[in-house]
Amino acid sequence: MSVHFELDNNFFAEEQRSGFTVPELMKRCWGAQLKVLEEFDRVCEKHGLKWFAYCGTLLGSVRHKGFIPWDDDMDVAMLREDYEKFLQIAPSEFPVGYAIINYDEGNHEYDCITRVNNTRTVIFEEEKLAEFCSFPYPAGLDVYPLDYIVEDPEEREAHKQLHYKIKQATELCRKIIAGAGPLTDKDGNRLEPSQLLAEISMVTGYEFDLEKDIIRQLNILIDMTDSMNSEEDGRYIGNIGHITFEGDRMMFPKECFENLLTVPFETGYVYIPAGYDTLLSQNYGSRYMIPVIHSPHEYPYYASHQKVMRKFLEKHPDAVSDEWIRKYL
Repeated sequence: MSVHFELDNNFFAEEQRSGFTVPELMKRCWGAQLKVLEEFDRVCEKHGLKWFAYCGTLLGSVRHKGFIPWDDDMDVAMLREDYEKFLQIAPSEFPVGYAIINYDEGNHEYDCITRVNNTRTVIFEEEKLAEFCSFPYPAGLDVYPLDYIVEDPEEREAHKQLHYKIKQATELCRKIIAGAGPLTDKDGNRLEPSQLLAEISMVTGYEFDLEKDIIRQLNILIDMTDSMNSEEDGRYIGNIGHITFEGDRMMFPKECFENLLTVPFETGYVYIPAGYDTLLSQNYGSRYMIPVIHSPHEYPYYASHQKVMRKFLEKHPDAVSDEWIRKYL
């Protein structure tokens, strides 16, 4: 049965949830994300791929039966095998206009996930606005790949160090391209790209082609190394990036993911791992059912899009109607 959400005008009304005011535009943002989730689920169901709510969306599904009131995005996860299959079929399966964003399109901001967006640009067309709940900015969901994690602490630490080293090299290359100056390690020692690339090559055996996009090669390599363990190698599952930067609390017994449950989410439902309590307790603490207003990033995310639009309208004041400005800026 496909995931589906019935969204009427009442859904989009501003409301108070857990003492937090959710404005109409955020409700429309949620609606647009749910429409993307429907399309994502359609593609996954067609190809027999499993997905489930993850991170804040998992917490929201269990604690709020929907979005966390002060959250503005959707997180889902897939085991690596399904994730790789999804990447292969996604470009040809989503409607025209959708964006499948990861390193395959030269995205230098790649963060070891894939983002599925309904659009790459601001929406002005009335038909398109109606399709996505009158939300004009890009909306979608983050898809996290989960990999097998080795049990041996020393092997696991080496894996985390390799992930960190590749991310460090990627950040250095980004800064060089941006002309932002040198990058130093935690001890203040200056880092050189040739030094980092040589160290990575020595550990992985990967030979970089210096005539091609180094950042893209690093992004490909980090996916290759993150997924190098087989099911037989590890009894834990997690996202290597999360484990590297947030600690071993982000790795979970693989038994947690053996079965999925269907739970209410807003006006529809989502899938969650049967071992959700273990995931949430490790990630958020044993008192995760008590709401605490907190946003890990700029809220709302679409404020950056609004800022760009305001600058655009300074030069092109007649580009959109006064009604559009009133609704969306």
